[in-house]
Amino acid sequence: MPVVYYSQLMAVAYGGSLKEAGLDGHVIQPQRLQKIAERKK
Repeated sequence: MPVVYYSQLMAVAYGGSLKEAGLDGHVIQPQRLQKIAERKK
């Protein structure tokens, strides 16, 4: 189960990229959240 911080969720919610949200450095990738972030481009 991936651990995602509130600040990362907010970055995605406001249209940030995977890199800006820091989602690219997780050991266990949050795949659903990554898909949402990719759709907002």
